[in-house]
Amino acid sequence: MLQSFPDKVRLVVQVAFRNLWLYRLKTIVVGVLLGFGSFLAVIGLTLLRDVEHSMRESIIGSVAGHLQLYSAKAKDELAIFGGSFMGRSDIGVLENIVPIREVALSVPGVKAFIPMGLDMGLLGRGNELDDGLDALRAALKLKDPDLIADRMEWLRFQLEQQQRELNERRRLSPQNREFDQQGLDLATASEAGFLKAVAQGDEGKLQFLETKIAPISGEKQPIYLSYLGTDITSYQQNFPKFRVVEGEVLPPGKRGIMLSRKVREEQLKNIVARIFDRLYKRTQRTGLSLAKDDESRRLAMDLKKQQAQILAYLDRDAAQKLHQELEALGIKATATASQPGSSDLIALLTEQLKDFLEVTDSNFVERYRWFYEHIAPHIKLYEISPGETILLRSYTRSGYLKSLPLKIYGVYTFDGLEDSDLAGATNILDLVSFRELYGQMTEASRQELAAMRQQVGIRELSAESVEDDLFGEAASAAPVPQPSKRPVEAGTEPLQMKPLIPDLFDVSELAQGLALNAALKLESIDALPRIQKQLEEAFAAKGLAVKVVDWQKASGLVGQFVNIVRLVLLFALGVIGVVALVIINNSIIVGTLHRIREIGTMRAIGAQKSFVVSLFLAETAITGLLGASAGAVCGLGLLLVLGKVGIPATADVVTFLFSGPRLYPHVYADILVLSPICVAVVATLASVYAARHAAHISPAEAMQEKE
Repeated sequence: MLQSFPDKVRLVVQVAFRNLWLYRLKTIVVGVLLGFGSFLAVIGLTLLRDVEHSMRESIIGSVAGHLQLYSAKAKDELAIFGGSFMGRSDIGVLENIVPIREVALSVPGVKAFIPMGLDMGLLGRGNELDDGLDALRAALKLKDPDLIADRMEWLRFQLEQQQRELNERRRLSPQNREFDQQGLDLATASEAGFLKAVAQGDEGKLQFLETKIAPISGEKQPIYLSYLGTDITSYQQNFPKFRVVEGEVLPPGKRGIMLSRKVREEQLKNIVARIFDRLYKRTQRTGLSLAKDDESRRLAMDLKKQQAQILAYLDRDAAQKLHQELEALGIKATATASQPGSSDLIALLTEQLKDFLEVTDSNFVERYRWFYEHIAPHIKLYEISPGETILLRSYTRSGYLKSLPLKIYGVYTFDGLEDSDLAGATNILDLVSFRELYGQMTEASRQELAAMRQQVGIRELSAESVEDDLFGEAASAAPVPQPSKRPVEAGTEPLQMKPLIPDLFDVSELAQGLALNAALKLESIDALPRIQKQLEEAFAAKGLAVKVVDWQKASGLVGQFVNIVRLVLLFALGVIGVVALVIINNSIIVGTLHRIREIGTMRAIGAQKSFVVSLFLAETAITGLLGASAGAVCGLGLLLVLGKVGIPATADVVTFLFSGPRLYPHVYADILVLSPICVAVVATLASVYAARHAAHISPAEAMQEKE
């Protein structure tokens, strides 16, 4: 009998190693299973932590901040990146941000308060002829004869195309009387005298082109723009992922908007360029050929129908040059133009562009590059660009439509999230303009409205005296505004449209008034739970109905993605673990049945039940530690490789979760050490039943000869 515990432990370990070598096949099987479980745990838990960190960086650094404040009276939960249903969410209103900001900044650890408001508006769009006529007006205003001549040549070429398209529509629907009127209008616009008057700036002729000719091509589908109203200076200082890629930052005190690069590239870019871009990105990202990918085949079929989206922007010289360049590329039309500049050029170029836009795996990359080198410079690649003004329409909370002209100052993106639909779907405008679109009047608007009321003789009526004011003596005694008797000569005072809202505003307006929500940036994310609790208590003490949520809850379904991934991963690891443990337990029981004589011999020479149990547990523990450690080492090797090459984001939403186009995993010592230990401990505990079963075999039963 052993005299000391260390001696007993030493003996158990020695016998366990001997048995593991004797039954090495079973040892290898169990070790591989435990190693695979440890490998999955190391890889899965590491990726989960990296995704959580990167997604947190994306959300906090782009829009949400560490904490979000919004009205406690909200009917819906705040979801910055969209909730579970389409449409506007009702998150209530913070009527006056002054006391809310004061309370928030009084809490230690809160670094910045950024007022915000999320909403959606409608961007009206004309067509290619509208854009060209705007350019013609600009040329007439500059009085540049060369520029005017260039735009007039473009107009003549476009009128020829309009006539050709109208003839095709007439052929398909000969009884349509609308086409007859359109034909007469086109004939009028094509007359030499009419075009000469246009070149001289005849306003009536220009309006005829805008109201009669441009609508023949129809209007583009309107675009819904999601926008964020905020204090752009504070926003830029506190959201480090924000970066301007074209134009300039929206200046403080000026009304305007900054377009998201993602929105501009995917909604406001020429459709031919958009399809080329999508095909190029898809083939580069997936590695699939056009012939083997259903989505790529669909895009390729759409591409070869878009030649009109190129022709619509060409003048005759550009069309002739493109015709010759396509011939040099080897794309020839079946007929030839009777003479350069004739109307046959449209038919020839149309045929060539159809062939050019028919892409295959063998010619796609070449034609993608050729498009940007030879065609893109001749067309309007983007519908709107920095320096231009758009008209944004939005329904106020009162239900009426509000329109607001906004200058585009720049195009922005978020570093690392250039391809993310979630982070790149929102445009940014000044908070004062947001309030106007939301339905709140500024002080300047109220003063102008009061002046208009005074000018036309409008006065407020109280509910108590409304009948007397309208029908009594007060109404008959009220002076009637008289029109001005100053004579106005025709043509001396052209009609001028004065915008209701000035382009400038007092920057002090940003610090007061309405907001829908507000972002808080903290000095340290580690203090977030404490600060959140202190803010809730501080708002309650001041009687302010403000709800405080962290970045994960504020981001809506996107923020819950990590929880979903965690549950899926843990479930998968749990299933694999249960299966592995059942196999391990069964293998130990089977091994026990083959070792009955050995166990009986040990019992016969004085081994206690506790020794047998300890022996079997030691065998499993040693196998578990060795196998799980080997699995962890394999996981470490894979993580080191992935840390250099990265894991590519296969979809735009994954780009957001990875905080960039690739995820570069890190190595975490706690996961690397604890994962194999936990796997070994669980496996050892799972072998207790088999060990106890072996310990209960009596020496007499074990020593019986097999029949």
